[in-house]
Amino acid sequence: MNKQILYGVGLTKGEVEVYLALLKLGSSSIGNIVKESKVTKSKVYDILNRLIDKGLVSAFVKNKINCYNAAPPNFLLELLEKRGKEIKQQEREIQGLLPSLIGIQSISNKEDRVEIFEGFQGLKNAFQIIENEFKVNEEFLVFGVDDTLNQQQLNFFINFHKKKVKAKIKTKVIFTSNLKGVKEYHLKQSLYNKERHLNQNSAIPINIYKNLVIIPILQKSEKEITILIRNKKLAEGFREYFYTLWNISKK
Repeated sequence: MNKQILYGVGLTKGEVEVYLALLKLGSSSIGNIVKESKVTKSKVYDILNRLIDKGLVSAFVKNKINCYNAAPPNFLLELLEKRGKEIKQQEREIQGLLPSLIGIQSISNKEDRVEIFEGFQGLKNAFQIIENEFKVNEEFLVFGVDDTLNQQQLNFFINFHKKKVKAKIKTKVIFTSNLKGVKEYHLKQSLYNKERHLNQNSAIPINIYKNLVIIPILQKSEKEITILIRNKKLAEGFREYFYTLWNISKK
């Protein structure tokens, strides 16, 4: 039996062992539950009380002995449904709390710092930091985009680029020349998306937004490493360098 599924409905390892023991035993006293579940007696009482609160166990007295009985397994679906409602409520509460949390983060984000993120989730987290600061008509610059992306990375950047366009962020991108005409890398050019190509075949993409510089180091067979730097002087330097390249690149 895959017990991990039962953990997923919000049961601890001890709760799973005690509940399964009761399903097997039927109505039972503490001693038999301890023996079957292999959970110590000192812990069983607390576990049984939690299972009673969750509606998965009932208690009764037989011949002056406390006995317990497992609720039918289909009660697990009710528990899962209840858990789902609680998660939805927590989600609504977190949504209401987000403005305050973002406000706190905005204060700390004024400090210069360097962060390194590993893996694909780290890449997503780094760009989420930038997305949280999106403001209409701000400028987002990218240069050094080449063809080293795997499909998962490419899909992520295409979606992120679409988010920028939807948020009316004015994006300018310089691709390497070997990507010219490769349709999947390009969105329709508009006020919020302008593209050019530079005569080179490989590069490391550098993204500049406000006082942020984000550098994803991407290789098709290697784990992603993303460097996020918050420093106004550095961002201004890369911004100036971008326009030097923009002026010599081709449409």
